[in-house]
Amino acid sequence: MNLFFTLFRTNLNLNFGISALKYRFRKESKKIPETLLIVIGILFGFGSLIGLYSFLMYQVFSAGLNLGQPEIVLTIAFVSAQFIILIFGIFYILGVFYFGRDLSMLIPLPLSPYQVLGSKFAIVMINEYLTALPLLVPPIIIYGMGTGQGFFYWVKALILVLATPAIPLTIASIFVIVLMRFANLRKRKDLLTIVGGFVGLLLSLGLNFWIQKLQSGNMVNSIQRLIESDLIKMIGQSFPPSIWATLALGGQGFSGFAYLLLFLFVSLLLLAAMLRLGNQFFYKSVLSGQESTRKRKVLSSKNEHRRFNSSTSPMMAIIIREWRLLLRTPIYVLNGLSGVIIGPFILVLLFFTQGSAGGSGSYTTEQLLTLINRPEFMITGTLSALCIVLFTAGMNLVASTSLSREGQTFWISKMIPVKPKVQIVAKLLQAYSVAFLSVLVTVIMLALFFKFSLLRIAIVFSLGLLGSLPLTALNLLIDVLRPKLIWTNPHEAIKQNLNGLLGMLISIILLLLIGAGVIFIVMIKTPDSLVYGLLALVLLLLTVPSLLGLFNAAERTYRRTEV
Repeated sequence: MNLFFTLFRTNLNLNFGISALKYRFRKESKKIPETLLIVIGILFGFGSLIGLYSFLMYQVFSAGLNLGQPEIVLTIAFVSAQFIILIFGIFYILGVFYFGRDLSMLIPLPLSPYQVLGSKFAIVMINEYLTALPLLVPPIIIYGMGTGQGFFYWVKALILVLATPAIPLTIASIFVIVLMRFANLRKRKDLLTIVGGFVGLLLSLGLNFWIQKLQSGNMVNSIQRLIESDLIKMIGQSFPPSIWATLALGGQGFSGFAYLLLFLFVSLLLLAAMLRLGNQFFYKSVLSGQESTRKRKVLSSKNEHRRFNSSTSPMMAIIIREWRLLLRTPIYVLNGLSGVIIGPFILVLLFFTQGSAGGSGSYTTEQLLTLINRPEFMITGTLSALCIVLFTAGMNLVASTSLSREGQTFWISKMIPVKPKVQIVAKLLQAYSVAFLSVLVTVIMLALFFKFSLLRIAIVFSLGLLGSLPLTALNLLIDVLRPKLIWTNPHEAIKQNLNGLLGMLISIILLLLIGAGVIFIVMIKTPDSLVYGLLALVLLLLTVPSLLGLFNAAERTYRRTEV
């Protein structure tokens, strides 16, 4: 047991970087403001989401109270929390259990498989509280204060909140352990990480649009229709633990404690089953996944000559290197290519949520398409589409972390016989290609769903490509001026790098200023063709100083920066 707790403390320290944080606050006081700024930004964004979610849960409680079912807010909260933990827990457990770098050190130690597995599961459980607490605490408080619950309600609520991740995580763990015993997925770990990240991104965006759709109409009526339908009962019956948790909190006397004990008993039973199963199969699946076979590929003399005598230009070689560096690391792919997904997904959700909504103040799909394509709204619809295109292109983390992703290998870029200007142009082209993909996919979605004419598609596409260039150059300029080259984990180059946030802010400010100018010239009845021409001229004028500033800054950075 002592070994287990020692391993748990070590994993806890590594997971949250406790020692690194202590060192930073003691020895690197200059970085404290930057760390605090990141924390404040996260809390501000997270707090606004919690406020929106709490408001929605209060509406659910009010609607349920009118129907005599106030506990429905608890059912929805527990179903949502456990469902989200179950879905994302599969990808998370795969990474922690089987793709961790510490396995090669842990397996030779005198530790039983269940001890290693149990300590990793405990870390996953603690991390999942970051998901469970925001989803469960507001509804529990709303229901408890709204119905005047007593002391034992809050005791049961605390126990249930702490135990909620156990059932979905043990189910996900059992599934992963069995899967990895018979299927070698280690070679596809990067792909699984990327797929899981994009699934989470799309689900988050979908949930956000669903909440906004509820707010745009009569929320109480919408929630009452949801409660009166069989949807909640169907979900509750499909996943009984959510009903047990609801009855444990909503029930009085012995009944409530009986359901609480049932919830805890099933949690412990599944945990014991997972540890027993893991004790038998965990090490076997890990070791079998490390087996490899030699590829017997014979190169002919012709192929050898082609392979060793082929050459590319320095710029093309650096572009290829940049793409390989981006694609070989899942965290870079998820954050760098998310803009290619976000823009089109926003358009699809706008089409289906707003376009299919009925009732007062909303439009059907046919009405929306008719409105967008009416002559008097032609320029408004075109410029709105262009705004979405440029917004997604401006959220280009590939550009704003281009040098930072090199980290301490930046010395290689300083040593190779390629001028800094050539290297920066290559990085700019690679980042711009990501923006190009975002523009292209978004424009295709416009053509498919909103039935824009070829002329409008050509205008949006051309202005989108032109506007993406200065935005990409400015984002890259930020990283050239203050690259974050000292990091130990690729996450730090993206997640703990203020350059990405600064690039987004500058892009948004620039787009707002351009948008204000465009609105002004549209309001004074300027012809459409002249509006597009003036906008293209402004974007072109922004491009020239952005590129000149980027090239000048590159020369200084490559000459002065030491790693």
